[in-house]
Amino acid sequence: MPIPSQIPAPGARAAPGAESLAAQTRFLTRRMLLDAEYRVVGHELGINPRVPIPVLPGATSAGQNRDEHLLASVIDERYRDAMGRKLCLLELHSLDSALVEHLPRENTILRVPAQPATPELLARCQSLVRSGFSLALDESGCVPGMAPLARQCAYLRLDVGDNDLMGLCDRLVRLRDLSGPRLIAANVDSHEAFAACRKLSFQLFQGDFLTLPRAVAAKSIDSSRLLIMRLLNLLTQHAEYAALAAEFKLDAGLSYKLLRYINSPAVGLRHPIRSIDHVLLMLGHDQLYRWLTLLLFSHGQADPRGGALLRQALVRARFAENLGERLMAVELRGGLFIAGILSLLDALLDLPMAQAIDGLRLAPAIADVLLRGEGPYGPYLEMAKACERGDQAGLGRIAGQLDLDAQSVNMAHLDALIWQEGLDL
Repeated sequence: MPIPSQIPAPGARAAPGAESLAAQTRFLTRRMLLDAEYRVVGHELGINPRVPIPVLPGATSAGQNRDEHLLASVIDERYRDAMGRKLCLLELHSLDSALVEHLPRENTILRVPAQPATPELLARCQSLVRSGFSLALDESGCVPGMAPLARQCAYLRLDVGDNDLMGLCDRLVRLRDLSGPRLIAANVDSHEAFAACRKLSFQLFQGDFLTLPRAVAAKSIDSSRLLIMRLLNLLTQHAEYAALAAEFKLDAGLSYKLLRYINSPAVGLRHPIRSIDHVLLMLGHDQLYRWLTLLLFSHGQADPRGGALLRQALVRARFAENLGERLMAVELRGGLFIAGILSLLDALLDLPMAQAIDGLRLAPAIADVLLRGEGPYGPYLEMAKACERGDQAGLGRIAGQLDLDAQSVNMAHLDALIWQEGLDL
């Protein structure tokens, strides 16, 4: 697992006054697509259709303008290379944009716009399917006359946010004639809802359930994570390398992972290193602290849910770090990444945050944001969470506080997503 290193600037900011207030709310949002085993199979990217965007010269509507902003992000070569086979679900105002033809067909899912099933729309959908695209239709679009179009769709998405299990069963019965599409459960806001949707044969899931602690019997933190916490505390105290090496040698698996990392192609060493003592000298305290923080999510028993939480935490951490790279004092920047990673430790350990971080001697600024959402890191972490929720109003408010424009925020967000996908987890 490569260690996050110093990052490049997330992109030049727009000149003051270059964007109107409405344009500054044009924020890209992202929701994970998980399968029934918590594996991250893709992302939904969007720009809130209810947010007004000025029409640029040459565009015939605000909807077309919004689509082109979104499509340009996905067509980016770095994004395509990083995503590989990951699915990308796009909610467009129209399927007619010429930019659609530049999307990777094998993993792009185009949501059918909510509009009457005209012969023109049906013909366009048929053409897209023949050329290799997958289509998704929201349940609300399954109105009389839409059946021919629904049969062209590979995915059918249902909003399950009302938590009415009996009502959901009835809705699925009404859709039984559409036996072909894979089912996506949207707005899954609890682990109980996730379990119910799995039993009802949903294949893909979106919602806040992943980032919430599960209601489980009280449990203790496993020994492998306790060792990592002990090492983190030793690093906080700037312990001697000999003391750190002695702790590493208590866990052969941890030592192996450290040696595997330092000898990986990502590090680029000329000669392999076989000594833990030598590794520690090469990495230094700060880089080792970051690496161990990530291992809180992945060391010990293999857990697909922990892997999904780590990926979400990595995007949060990198995104927050990107945003603060120019705005935050140098001595505080390093804590942004740590705060982003640890922001999901409560969900990982299924404990309240106060208990989850109780064994860690954290800097006050990190503890403040994790426990109360306050302090210098608060706005950066809240912006990352707002992108996950699709909270355009929150994004606009925080961006205004930080004097950030939409372009800078979106570039920082995409960079974080691309960077996370490129890690060997």
